[in-house]
Amino acid sequence: MARVVLNICGVKSKGGVTVFNNYLENNSNLDLFIIYDNPDLESLVTKYENEFIRVPRYFHPFLNFFINKTTKQKINNYENIIHFGNLAFKTKLKTFTFIQNILPLVAPTNSLRNLFLRIFYSYSFKISDEIIVQQEHVAKLIPNTSEVNIIGKINYYDIEQSNKSGFIIIFENIKNKNPKFTLDLIIELSKLDHIINVIDSENYLQKLNNINLSSKNINLYNDISYSQLQNLFRQNNTYIHSSEYETVGLPIYEALSNGLNVVMPDREYFQLNTQNVFKYKLNNLESAVTACKNSTTKQQSKILNVPIYHEDWNLNFQ
Repeated sequence: MARVVLNICGVKSKGGVTVFNNYLENNSNLDLFIIYDNPDLESLVTKYENEFIRVPRYFHPFLNFFINKTTKQKINNYENIIHFGNLAFKTKLKTFTFIQNILPLVAPTNSLRNLFLRIFYSYSFKISDEIIVQQEHVAKLIPNTSEVNIIGKINYYDIEQSNKSGFIIIFENIKNKNPKFTLDLIIELSKLDHIINVIDSENYLQKLNNINLSSKNINLYNDISYSQLQNLFRQNNTYIHSSEYETVGLPIYEALSNGLNVVMPDREYFQLNTQNVFKYKLNNLESAVTACKNSTTKQQSKILNVPIYHEDWNLNFQ
C-alpha cells in the first residue's frame, strides 16, 4: 500500500474540490495523510489522518519553514506527496504537483496575483518529480525540463439528445469568464424571445438592478447544489460557455453528457469534432448569437456520440 501525503492547501474552487473528491473516491487503497487550509473541506478529510494548516497562501511554496517539527517529521515519514493546489513545497518525498489553474501560465501579467503565482509555479516545476495536468494544451505550457503526466482522458458514448428548449448559462464575475460579454449575450437572447436560465451563484446579477434582467425570459438561480445543477441541465436544450481559458471546462462535458447542445468560443481547450457543439468568435456578440440560433434550429440525430471527460490518476508511486 502506497503511503501518500495529499497537500490540498489552496484548494477552494468548485473544480478543485470536485477533482480532489473524485481522487479520494477512486483511491481508497492508499495510506493517506492530508494537510489542508480550507475549513469547508473538513467533512471530506475527517476519516483520514489529517492536519489543518494556518499559513497564508503566499507562504505555501515555503510551507516546510512554517509547519511545526512534528508535522514535518510526519510528512517525511511518508513516501510520496501530491500538491493539489498548484504550489509545491520542498520535502524528502517523491513529489507530484497538480496544475489546475492555467491563468498564471497564459496570462501572467493580467494581475499581480497571476504574476506571483507564475513565479511560484517555476519553483514548483523545479522541485517536483512530476507535473500533473488534465489536458494536452496545458502540458504544452510546462517547461520541457519537467516530466508531465496528462491524467485527462476522453471516451465517447451514445447519449440521447435533449428534446427540451431554453438556454442555460453559468455566470461568474471573473475576468476570464468574460462577465460583461456574457451579460450582453443574456440580454440579447432574451430580446429574441428565448428562455435563458442563469446560474448566478454569487447573486451578482440580482444586485445590478439592470432593468433588462427583469425580462420574463430570464430566470436567475443562486446557491444551487451540484445535483440541482445537473437537473437544470436536463431541463434545457443548450448550454452556453464563455471562458477565454480553461484547463478542462468541466461544465461543457457535463452538458454534453446530459444531451445538451453546447455554444462556446473557438478556443484551444476544446478542439474535438462534435456535431452538437457550436462555436463562436471570442467576445463577438453577433457570432455568439448566430451560434445560439444555430443550436436551436439545426436538425440533430436523436442519439448523439459525444465526448465524456474522466481522469486516470495512475501515478508511479515509490
